[in-house]
Amino acid sequence: MRVWKRPNLLEWVSALLLFLMLREWLIPLQELTDTGILWPFLVIAASVLIIDQLVPYRWLTLPVKLLVILVLLHTTLFDNPLFGTEWLKELSAQILRDIPLAFHQDWGSMSPVSRNALFDLLLMILLSMITYLVLEQRQGLWFVVLTELYLAVLDTFLPYEGDGGIIRTLIYGFLLLAVSHMTTMTKHATLAGNRSWIALRTLIAPILIIAVSVGIAYSAPKKDASWPDPIAFFTGQSQGAPVGAMKKVGYDNNDERLGGPFMQDDTLVFRGITNEESYWRGDAKDLYTGVGWEKGIREYESILDPEKYEWKDELFTGFETKKVNASLEFKGPQQFATIFYPGQLNKVSNYRPPNATVVYDKMNQQLEVRAGQIKLLQTTNNGKQPVTGPNTLLLKLNQYQIEAEAPIVSEKAVTEAGTRYPKEITDRYLQLPASLPPRVKELAESVTKNAKTPYEKVRAIENYLRSSGKYKYETKDVPVPQDGQDFVDHFLFDSYRGYCDHFSTAMAVMLRSIDIPTRWVKGFAPGERVGQDDQGNQIMEVRNKDAHSWVEVYFPNHGWVPFEATSTFMSPVRFKYDLQTSQPQVPIPLPDLGNVTTPDRGDGRLDDLEEGGAASGRGFSIPWQVNAGIVALLAVGGFMAWKRRQDLNVWWLRRQMKNERSTEYNVRYNLLIRMMESVYTRRQKGETLREYVGRISIPGDKRQDLRYLTELYERVIYGYKDMEQKARTVAEQLIERLIRQLKP
Repeated sequence: MRVWKRPNLLEWVSALLLFLMLREWLIPLQELTDTGILWPFLVIAASVLIIDQLVPYRWLTLPVKLLVILVLLHTTLFDNPLFGTEWLKELSAQILRDIPLAFHQDWGSMSPVSRNALFDLLLMILLSMITYLVLEQRQGLWFVVLTELYLAVLDTFLPYEGDGGIIRTLIYGFLLLAVSHMTTMTKHATLAGNRSWIALRTLIAPILIIAVSVGIAYSAPKKDASWPDPIAFFTGQSQGAPVGAMKKVGYDNNDERLGGPFMQDDTLVFRGITNEESYWRGDAKDLYTGVGWEKGIREYESILDPEKYEWKDELFTGFETKKVNASLEFKGPQQFATIFYPGQLNKVSNYRPPNATVVYDKMNQQLEVRAGQIKLLQTTNNGKQPVTGPNTLLLKLNQYQIEAEAPIVSEKAVTEAGTRYPKEITDRYLQLPASLPPRVKELAESVTKNAKTPYEKVRAIENYLRSSGKYKYETKDVPVPQDGQDFVDHFLFDSYRGYCDHFSTAMAVMLRSIDIPTRWVKGFAPGERVGQDDQGNQIMEVRNKDAHSWVEVYFPNHGWVPFEATSTFMSPVRFKYDLQTSQPQVPIPLPDLGNVTTPDRGDGRLDDLEEGGAASGRGFSIPWQVNAGIVALLAVGGFMAWKRRQDLNVWWLRRQMKNERSTEYNVRYNLLIRMMESVYTRRQKGETLREYVGRISIPGDKRQDLRYLTELYERVIYGYKDMEQKARTVAEQLIERLIRQLKP
């Protein structure tokens, strides 16, 4: 009995071919998932093949493979010395903590260390089984067929070009089958002379056949496909306007081609604890290509110690601000090498992993995280010390804390900012493709014809996209432009439906067409408020579905101010309505009131209350004999009234609302909020009206109406403004519509 294997040349060739096929399984991960590097998985695959070739006993290979996994985990996730015990203690503690989570399949709550260890272990077991079946049992045909099917499915149904992989797998697979068959033959036949040379000569014929067949198939002219596109067929879009492949919503760095439908995804991305609800800004882009956004000229700064670096006035200046402190912890399976921050960033601290450096895009205010530092080679003879800079390897942080400031934008300041834009701003942020159809600019000029200042023009276009009723927020039935058609032109004049990318891009392009510097910004909406911590900070859960894009507009001497063009979102940026002028104030977005049909009165409960409210005028006498029965009925009636006290309270408030038609708007608005509190939930202590409206669970159209009324209320109370007749009429219509549709 042999105590150690001595693989021959053919067995090593089989192992190499199997490794190349396994590599084809891993390559798509970088393009289709957020996997940053593949070399740890390739090391595991190579180690399993080598160990299984050399070690004769399966039970003996297990500890060696586990040792390889431990070394890989240390190399990729820990900074402590390899031969120390600190990292082993930390690894053991995290795995023990996450074992119950694994049994409950709560993968998102597990630490990245545990998830990586579990994935590496499962990959090692799977590869060991494949090695046993393909190399030892010589059952390789099924694996070749499965690999080809895997690549064909990815190429057909997902955004992955698998042509090269399919061809390579065909070559590797047939060679593996030929070598495997030859290995089996040599074990059962007697060969005279040099066995390796005879085996290689025998393989010449299969190699030539495979080379000729693949070469002819690759180079020969091909007829167009006779079958319809399976994506269009399965989504029912084979006719009419083209629709892009269904994507999953989420933050993505590639915005070169926008549009197409997507599926909502509730996967948790991170949990933020903050004292101020804000958008989470990730990146900005300035170059509009006609189909998407790219970055133009960039200016980078290397920040080797982010905790000591302070950012000042990078986005805006000259406004009143509120300090924002936020702590982000990434709980879900998705993590990013981009730092997300609310408002204007001041400082980043307490980040994990701690070996992070930052490459700061000064033109777009984006922070990209790198894994540690490297020493750069000198390019000149001056100096003797090597230059230190950030590593080129991206690093995804698990958690970090942010110090920032949110602007309270002065309406007076931005209205009086003027149009003296710096040349570097106009050169960069007025760019438009030469192919942009003229009707886009004509529409922008028409919408802003009554606006005098850039701020009024910004508001006019924002209101037009949000509230004209012409454009519909849609995520699934979203057609894509024809080849050569401009993305914004298609949205504004052809499809009339889309999501945040459509609305924000349309606003940016329309403003640029009338010489207002603008750029496109992306990140996450504030998310869902799920509670408070001991200090009263809000706990926000941000999910994939909260990925969002908006617009920043440049105002001279003040910088960049965000605006929200998408009708279903409301920017948390505060405006201070301090403009003192005899001219009519700039209108705020008016919800669409067109084509209002008979309002939904719910299940009729409020109607029943109203109809039953009138007392009968007919009198009658009650004999003393039935007094006991009357008392019993009154008791039952009192009990039923107590059970339906919420309905009665709403009914009473509605009657009070009808009797107060001539009352000031703030009184009627407060009555409406009291009705909302009776039907849905009470306002919490210290909760602002805007926070309350954002928290209650009501349909999107009602929320949009209530948000508009809330913003109008804030303008009346805090801006000391009298309402315009048009705004008063719209407010009355919205209040009537809400109380008619309101049901407890």
